[in-house]
Amino acid sequence: MPGGLCPLRGPVDQGDGLLATRFDCSICQLRCISSSYLTETNLNGSMKYAKYMEIHSTEAVRHVYKRASLTHLPKKPTLHLLWAAFEEQQGNVDEARGILRNLEEAVPGLAMVRLRRVNLERRHGNLEESASLLQDAIANGKNVSESSFYSIKLARHLFKVQKSLQKARKVLLEAIEKDKTSPKLYLNLLELEYSGDVRQSEEQILSCFDRALSSPLPLESRLTFSQRKVEFLEDFGSDVNMLVTSYEEHQKLLKEHESTKRKAENGSQEPDPKKQRTEDHAMTTGPMMPDMQANHSAYNYNWYQQYNYQNPWGYGHYYPPPPT
Repeated sequence: MPGGLCPLRGPVDQGDGLLATRFDCSICQLRCISSSYLTETNLNGSMKYAKYMEIHSTEAVRHVYKRASLTHLPKKPTLHLLWAAFEEQQGNVDEARGILRNLEEAVPGLAMVRLRRVNLERRHGNLEESASLLQDAIANGKNVSESSFYSIKLARHLFKVQKSLQKARKVLLEAIEKDKTSPKLYLNLLELEYSGDVRQSEEQILSCFDRALSSPLPLESRLTFSQRKVEFLEDFGSDVNMLVTSYEEHQKLLKEHESTKRKAENGSQEPDPKKQRTEDHAMTTGPMMPDMQANHSAYNYNWYQQYNYQNPWGYGHYYPPPPT
């Protein structure tokens, strides 16, 4: 604003004092404009000034955050999160903790606020409090999907941070009991079991696959788990009989899927009216754990088709169906 006027300070200097007077003008802006007319654009400008002035005056920056968050937009989460992060950077952990707690009371139910509280406690070594916040979110979730979301977060915290596989497994198994149609829960349990020595964890991994296959998950989701079970047994299994059995069960699911698809295309049967969750689609198309991402084309056993073992999985020539 070279050559401009500040309502409270007068002319804005163009020399060395330009930064300071510009910042003063941002304060004036907050003082002069009533909260009902303070637009987000004005506020964003003030936040930029505050960020720019962090190296000059900590108290002045704090004043901008405090006034913007408490006076003008008390229910705008982004401002409070920036303010809390600023206070944590200054070493005022209790102040940051209070800002986040007050925000959650003013605007309850925001996952990003709860997770920011969880991670603040984790960063400062309060692991039990961090886990407790997640447990509270699970217990008070608005619906089963929200509780499942926090269950996954808690299981990862317990396993990755607190190094407790048993506790993490327990959390996921309890979540699955309450939400049997969430592929993400089964996938995270599978990732948990898959993270160790697969030779020692074979029983737990297979149990996880079987739990998913016997669940009320949609057919497509169960087909994906079945496919990965065959792949796991092929790569790491210790019993060829289990592999053959899993392969045969996978063929049955494939036939069921093809039959359902054909009937739906012919109009003789409508597809399941129950819409799959968005996460179902994410499970079948999105990225998976590195160990679970084997490409079907890697098993390029195309010549099996000359024996009329029509299956897209490609293990026909290895494990032909038993003689009839």
